[in-house]
Amino acid sequence: MSSAKTERIKARQNILSEKSDFNVIEAYKAARTNLIFTIEKDTDKKAIVFTSVLPGDGKTTSCINLAVTFAQTGSNVLIIDGDMRRPAIHRYLGTPASPGLSDRLGGFSDYEDCLYPTRYKGLFVMPAGVIPPNPSELVLSDEMDRTLAFLSNKFDYIFVDAPPVGLVTDAAILGTKTLGVVFVVKQGATSKGAIAEQLKVLEHNQAKLLGFLLNEAVDERAKSRYDGAKYGYY
Repeated sequence: MSSAKTERIKARQNILSEKSDFNVIEAYKAARTNLIFTIEKDTDKKAIVFTSVLPGDGKTTSCINLAVTFAQTGSNVLIIDGDMRRPAIHRYLGTPASPGLSDRLGGFSDYEDCLYPTRYKGLFVMPAGVIPPNPSELVLSDEMDRTLAFLSNKFDYIFVDAPPVGLVTDAAILGTKTLGVVFVVKQGATSKGAIAEQLKVLEHNQAKLLGFLLNEAVDERAKSRYDGAKYGYY
C-alpha cells in the first residue's frame, strides 16, 4: 500500500461516523452548542476560521468534525480549505483537490466547479485548489471578500481550515473577514507561551477570537464511567 493511500486512510479514521466513540460525538455536539451561542446573529457573515499554533494540533480534524455536527442539524454547511500551502481537506473527505479556492480567487474557475458534495448530507467542500505562488496575497484580496460574501448567501455556515497562525499570517487575515477564529489547542503539546504569543498576532490584526477547542484531553471521571473510553473535551 502506498504511503499516500495509508495517509488518506489514517486521516479518515479521525472523522466522525456511526462507528465513532459516543463520548467523542457528544463532545463535538457540546462544542457545536457553545459555538452557536458564541457567534453573532445580526450579521451577513457566515464563516468561522480554525487555526492552531503549529501543525499537528488537530485543527483540521476539529474543523471537519464540527462541520459534520452542524450539518446533522439540517444546516447547509461548507468547509473551505484555506491552507493553500499544505491542503488536507480533500484527503480527509475524499474530494478532488482542484479546482478549488485558489482557482476561484485567481479567476480560473466558477463557483460551481469548486464545490463538492460529501458523504454527509448537507456538507460540501471547497478544496484549496492548485497550490499558488502567492497564498497570502490571495487571502488578502478583494476577491476573497467577494467569495465569502457569495458563499454566505448559499450556506448556513462556512468553516475555513486555515494554516497555523504560528507559521503564516493567513489565519489572522481571514479572522478579520469572518465571524472570527476558533483556536485549536492540543493537550500536552501546545505551550501557554506559544498560545499567548499567537493571540497577540490575532489581536494585532484585529481578528476576533471566538474561543478555544482543547484537543485530546481526557476526563478521568468520564473514563471510569464508560469502561475506560477516552473522552475529549473539545
